[in-house]
Amino acid sequence: MEESQRRYRRKNKTCGTVTLTLTSSMANTDEDVSEWVTLAKRMKPSPENLSTIKRAMDRTYTHRRIWITTQSPSLAEIFNQYPRFVDMPHLLDLDFDKQFEGKADLFLRKWETNIIPKLMKVAALEMSEDLENPSTTGNNSDDMLCFKALQVLTHLLPPTASGRGAGWSRCSVKSAISYLMDFVQPGTSISSLLDNPDPSRGHQPSIVCIGHPSGAAQQYLIVAKSDKIAVPLGDEGLTCAIDKLFKMYWVCNLKYPVQLQSVFSFLEHIYELPISVNKRSKVIELISKLQAIS
Repeated sequence: MEESQRRYRRKNKTCGTVTLTLTSSMANTDEDVSEWVTLAKRMKPSPENLSTIKRAMDRTYTHRRIWITTQSPSLAEIFNQYPRFVDMPHLLDLDFDKQFEGKADLFLRKWETNIIPKLMKVAALEMSEDLENPSTTGNNSDDMLCFKALQVLTHLLPPTASGRGAGWSRCSVKSAISYLMDFVQPGTSISSLLDNPDPSRGHQPSIVCIGHPSGAAQQYLIVAKSDKIAVPLGDEGLTCAIDKLFKMYWVCNLKYPVQLQSVFSFLEHIYELPISVNKRSKVIELISKLQAIS
């Protein structure tokens, strides 16, 4: 992965508010760390193995953070070394919580109950475009509301000229959401999702929905075509999928897609994180509008 697609430069060893130094990795010997890495890599998920895998991931956390933030491995290299991130995606929650203690559940707590209703009020006042109507029946209504909120965000926080740096490709406001999530027909195989990567999309992962949030059945995955990575998210809904995607960006030290920098900056606000990119005026304005809504 090119350096321009990384959240941290090689010379930067800072992750969140914790400064990682090579000396901190000496808590365990290199041999001990290697043993735990191998254990986590080789032990397959099963009810009797879960506690051991979590312990191995915990024991290798500091070593993993130093490796990721100083060596800038590709997403494929990270997931090859730690394949349990693929079949146990909740491990992303654990690593994120170590980076930002106490903030791992903030998005799930705030998004549906607080943020979405306020976004809908702003959209009703300011947006003229007709968005897809959320389903009013069945268990899919929450997912459809979440999708509509993402549409609203990409309209209120569109790609800007100031974001047209390395990796920029011309992107309309309506197509910006495709850099966050896309849809394929029901019955599509997971392996086929990794075919024919688009070089213009870079190495940033996004959500793929097999089906549609308004449908009777759908499956969400995090897909990075260029790295041949697909992470099935089980029966988790769209809100959980967005949460996992955001955490993957931080755990794997990935730079946001330039087309969605304002959207991800807004998500950082929900997680109460230090802003990692220049907060654009539209982001500040939207945050102020939501805070003013009772």
